[in-house]
Parts: sequence; C-alpha cells; structure tokens
Amino acid sequence: MKIYYILFGFSAILSLFVSTPQEVHANPSYTVAPLVIDIDAEPRDIIERTITITNTGTAPLTLYPTVNNISMDEGGTITEFVQRVMSDATASLSAWIEIRRGGVKLPLGGSVTVPVIFRIHPQPKAGVYHAFIGFGYGRNGDEAKAMVDAGRAPGVIATVNIEDKVNRFLKLSQFIIDRFVTSPDNQAITYTVTNPGDEPMVPSGEIIVYNNKGVEVASVPVNPEGDSIPVGETHEFITTAPVDGLLGKYKAYLSVEYGTTQMAALNDTTFFYAFPLRTILLFFGALLVVIIFFSLYVHKRYLDDDDDDDVDHLQVRVNASVTEAKDHDINLKQQ
Repeated sequence: MKIYYILFGFSAILSLFVSTPQEVHANPSYTVAPLVIDIDAEPRDIIERTITITNTGTAPLTLYPTVNNISMDEGGTITEFVQRVMSDATASLSAWIEIRRGGVKLPLGGSVTVPVIFRIHPQPKAGVYHAFIGFGYGRNGDEAKAMVDAGRAPGVIATVNIEDKVNRFLKLSQFIIDRFVTSPDNQAITYTVTNPGDEPMVPSGEIIVYNNKGVEVASVPVNPEGDSIPVGETHEFITTAPVDGLLGKYKAYLSVEYGTTQMAALNDTTFFYAFPLRTILLFFGALLVVIIFFSLYVHKRYLDDDDDDDVDHLQVRVNASVTEAKDHDINLKQQ
C-alpha cells in the first residue's frame, strides 16, 4: 500500500513539471505587423521590407516563418494555398522571398523585427502574385507549418505586381489597292506590316469597303491564315478586292489589330474604282443593241421612200398661156 501512495505522489509531482510548459503555451498571444506588403517590381529588383512581431501573451515563444503562394478573391480573402511549382521560378512569389527560416525567439512582452527580401526573377512573367508569410509556433518547424496550413497562425499577405514591359508594336508600311479593279479573281490589295517590337505578333482585323454614301458594301479579313510576323521582320499581305455587284468609286478602310491583353490597332484608307469586266461587256453589249435598233428605226422612219431608184423628182407646172414674169418660178428669158 505504501508503494502505491509513493508512486501516486511521484506521478502527481511529475505531472506538474510536465504540464507547466503546456500551460504556458496553452494560450499564446502575439501580433504581426504590417498585415499587408504591396510592391510594384521589375525584373532583377531587390526590395527589402521588415516584419515586426510583438508578444502580447504571458510567456516567451519560438516562432517559425513559412512562405506559401496563395490565391485571393476580389474581396482580398485568401481562397487557397497554391503549391509552388519548383520547375517554374518565373511565376512563383514564394521563390522570390528570402526570410529567416529558423526559429525566432520572441521574449515575454518583447518585439522582434524580421527582415524580408524580395529578390525578383530576371525574367518574371507579368502579373500580380500573392504569398502568405505565416508565423506559427511549436516545438519545431513542422508543428509551426501545420498551424499556418490550418489557418491558425497570424502572418503577412505579400502582393507583388510585375508590369508587362514587353514592347508589342506593329508598323503599317503601306496599303495599296489597284486604281481600277476589273475582275473578281484579282490580287489587287497589298498591305505591308513591320514588327519592330520585342516578340512575334499575329495581326488580325478587316478591310471594309464603303460606297460614296458611307454605307458598308463589302469586307475582307486581315491575315486569315494567322501568319506570325517575327521580331524585326516585314510581311507583305496580298488579297482579293471584292468587286462582285460593285460599280464605280469606293473607299477601302484598313484596320489591323494586334496584342492580347492590351489590343492596339493600325488604320489606313485608300480609294479605288470597281469596273467588273463582265458587267462592262454586258453594259456595252446592251448599249450597242439599243444603238442598232435606234438607227434602224430612224432609217426606216425618215430615209426610206417608195421609188426603186435614187433619183429625186421636181414637179414643174406649165401653163398654156404666157404668164407675167413676176409669177415665174424659172427665168425663161434668153440671155
């Protein structure tokens, strides 16, 4: 029985020693500032910031920083932790953040300043990136990370905006249409585009044809094959001018678009005459038929007579008696 009491007393004393640290860490309290770090950066930038942690609890703590890529909604709420893709450091904010990963001693009632370095990749992909720098506590880093992953540890949301510095530019060198277009099967339109930018571009758009009243009567797509213009090169496009059903003078408006996130456009205008050869032949054929029928009508109406020869006859009246000279149509006096 004595042995039983001795063991019971020993275990009670031992539990006091063991439970003391757990009670000390049962309700830790500390704050992290700032809550947000917002940075506009460019390739190769090195930007330093600091995070201040203050112990507002009743016991010292050991914190372990962790960095996680996150996605956020429009309201600024973290929706999920995103796994870092180790093979693509050009689009991972956690890969650009340098922070002390070992334990950070936080004394009772004290504060600790932790430096953070944002070392931007030399060739980052443009966009807005988010990361959560969390500070969990525990006996080791794994326990601290588990707290951060579970959303039970305070931290800082870091946002880095990488602007798109790529020069996307196209230049329209010329836009020409044959002065007179007579056949639907033609290669009358020529436009030349140069790419002086930093990446290949695929132009698109259309050529709109207007009549003299400003009404659209036809259109032609720009670069329907989707040809890409390499950096520093020039591409000449040749296409057909629409003339079916057209006759007369028309205006052609060229609109070339390029880009993806930010669209840009090139514009030019020229004039041409549409004279389809088939229409012209039909017109002149019909005109010739009209002329022939009109000529036949005039000849039949005004030139034909009933005589068989071409001799014109003059009627002469002869009186039986001699009339006065004043009534003579012909002077019969001998000279």
